[in-house]
This record gives sequence, C-alpha cells and structure tokens, in this order.
Amino acid sequence: MRRFRDLLVLVGIGALVMTGAPAPSAAAGPNEGPAWDVPGPGIGGTVLGDGLIVPGDRIGPVRLTMAIDEIIATVGRQFRRDVFPQEGIILYEWRSEGLWVSQTIASRAIRVISVFGTSDRYRTEKGVSLLETRARMEAAHGRDYREYRYPADRITLIRYHAVGLQFGLVNQPSNAAIHHRIFQIGIFKPGDLPPLRRPSN
Repeated sequence: MRRFRDLLVLVGIGALVMTGAPAPSAAAGPNEGPAWDVPGPGIGGTVLGDGLIVPGDRIGPVRLTMAIDEIIATVGRQFRRDVFPQEGIILYEWRSEGLWVSQTIASRAIRVISVFGTSDRYRTEKGVSLLETRARMEAAHGRDYREYRYPADRITLIRYHAVGLQFGLVNQPSNAAIHHRIFQIGIFKPGDLPPLRRPSN
C-alpha cells in the first residue's frame, strides 16, 4: 500500500492541475497548486481539524469566507506564497497539512481551497477521501458535474459547480493502479468557476 501511495503522489501530484490551470513549471505558470520538485514524505500528514470537506464552505476549520490572515492564523505561518499576476492569483501552500489556498489578486477573495496528498482523513461530507476512485466519487456525489481534461498533464478535473466541489483525478490509462484515483479535493463558492487554463476536452 505504501508503494501505491508513493507512486500516486509522484505521478498524480507531480503532474498536477489543481484547479484547471497549467501544470507547475516556470513556463506554464500557476495551477492553484504548488510549483514543486519531487514531493517528499509527510505531505498532508497533519490533518486540519476534523478533516471534513463541506462543498462551498470549508475544509476542516478553513472556510471560504475567511480572510487570508485568518487562514494563516488558523493553519500556521510555515507556508509558501507565489504570485501569478498574469492569471490574477496568489497561491498559498502548506505542504505538511496538504493544503492549498488560491486568492484573487484584485479582490483578495479566496477562490479555491484544496487538499492534496495521500491522507484518507480528509473526506467529503459523503465520505469520499483522497486516493479513492472516480467510481466511488460518482456513487457518492453523482454525475452532475463538468469535466475538464488535461491529457498532457495526465489530469482530469471534475467540478460540481452547483455545490462548489472539485476533484483532481489521475488520468493515466496505462497504469490501472492509479488511473482515475483522486489526488486532490477542493471547494469553491458555488456557481461557474472556469479553469484558469483552457482544457483539451
């Protein structure tokens, strides 16, 4: 199981498209996820609060209605901050907690809050956690979603716009062990939230 988790982290998170923007690289720009090198151990090892993901509302104690200063006070001051002026976002990353927060530059509003990694202690209110399958996601949350595919990044982004919930899935059919596994779960204000980069549907 540990080998499976390590493989999922390297392939899924390493090729990340967190909220529909480019995969992390200097050329690609932001993805509302980290611009990492190879992820190390302990990602998401410290789960925030109850770990509950409530669509359109909160992940543990971190809420969409909070100001970034409130989130920092809640999560901690050990974070990475990246500014992407062209896309109009600021990205905050807490690696040990497995948390990303995307903030708009213009309004300073929180755009997306996401968890990532391999901890099954983060879970939606319907019981879906990181590392579970697309089939499990659909059984719990239904099929009333929009799908954004990024073949070059081996990522599929699923957004339930009506409730403000998203899932990042590994899209690698050649590897059945990780194909359609969840490596990221995020929340946003319910309604249309277009990706920052046009997908290849």
